[in-house]
Amino acid sequence: MKMMHKTRLWSAILFLFVLLSVFIPVRQITVQAVENGESMIYVHIGENVLTVKPEHNSSADAFLDLLSQGDITIQMHDYGNFEKVGPLGSSLPTNDSQITTGPGDLILYQGNQITIYYDTNTWSFTRLGKVQDLTQAELKAILGGGDVTAVFSLKANPADEPRTGVFDFEKRTVLLNSGYEMPILGLGTYALDHDTCVNSVKTLLKNGGRLIDTAYMYHNEEAVGEGVRQAMAEYGIPREDIFVITKIYPSQFSSAESAVELALEKLDIGYIDMMLLHHPGTNDVQAYQTMEKFVEQGRIRSLGLSNWYIKELTEFLPQISIMPALVQNEIHPYYQEQDVVPFIQEKGIVVQCWYPLGGRGYTAELLNNETIKNIAQAHNVSSAQVILRWDLQRGIVVIPGSGNPEHIKENLDLFGFELTGEEMELINALDRGEKHDWY
Repeated sequence: MKMMHKTRLWSAILFLFVLLSVFIPVRQITVQAVENGESMIYVHIGENVLTVKPEHNSSADAFLDLLSQGDITIQMHDYGNFEKVGPLGSSLPTNDSQITTGPGDLILYQGNQITIYYDTNTWSFTRLGKVQDLTQAELKAILGGGDVTAVFSLKANPADEPRTGVFDFEKRTVLLNSGYEMPILGLGTYALDHDTCVNSVKTLLKNGGRLIDTAYMYHNEEAVGEGVRQAMAEYGIPREDIFVITKIYPSQFSSAESAVELALEKLDIGYIDMMLLHHPGTNDVQAYQTMEKFVEQGRIRSLGLSNWYIKELTEFLPQISIMPALVQNEIHPYYQEQDVVPFIQEKGIVVQCWYPLGGRGYTAELLNNETIKNIAQAHNVSSAQVILRWDLQRGIVVIPGSGNPEHIKENLDLFGFELTGEEMELINALDRGEKHDWY
């Protein structure tokens, strides 16, 4: 009996050995194949490019999926003399464990912060990947002592591809993080009655403009749609060349699905190029999440926000899935948002301004500002053209409102001159922090 037990034991050991000898090489080949075929993450900081090999976990997979939708720009701050950290703008699944980080570790912190370590630290983190082929000294030299702007990409050379948020002055468009191109200047329709709105939209489109902004609260979505349809028929403009923005109001947030359906019905142009939440309010996150479903259906192409600032964005972005492609705020020479604009742009979100000429009741004073008038005279253009060109050179999309056909044509004529650096600084110095509306 003892002999039989020994025989069975040796047979089991031999069988296990055979299994190991078969499966271990297969496992090694499989891992090697994954490593050779996987996507790398590239972090562009100034002229330097960090190559990051991703971890194999759900957090890194989610980050790769996010990057597949477009590059992500993060303003990263130094912390503790061992890391750079910045907000992602959305949340990823976590796989936290107590780890000791090393130089080059790419870490997810609290689900919505991205960290690059250039020294060591021990905490509960999720590792997303590891920077390859750099020493600690080289990494620290690249990251520097202060803040850095890091562009996370799946492309080693994003300059070879169109970059989101960068104005193409030849095409007069900007590539949104949603993958769609949007014109960088157009028409605002606030306060335009039906007939004036139809004619203004047609004037804009006839003269080469392609961007129109409206909203539920402007009570002229039907007129915008009518103007677009008439221009398409009369001037042969393809629908895909026209970009229409509309907004739902906080009073609609609790029934956002009905609000979107109503906008689609009123506009009657097939789909909505971009829909914004008009300003923060109760149920704004839920309303945005409803709009995300319409994006999945292809009935809305891009999403955005209006009247969102640093505090509001910091609280809002981690709660949604689709990064806004646009934030539309009041901006003009007397209210320049010099802190808010870079904060938004560094996230790969385009900034658009309403009231670019100061708003009703303030336009005349702004257009007669001596600094602006002198610059306009030097370029043989109008004060309005100077202000709108100043916005464009800051990377801000302009949608001046007008019911005057001549003004609409003039507002489109912004590409025959360029403001000098000194002239830009002179206008920058006019900032009073003077907001002209309550939003």
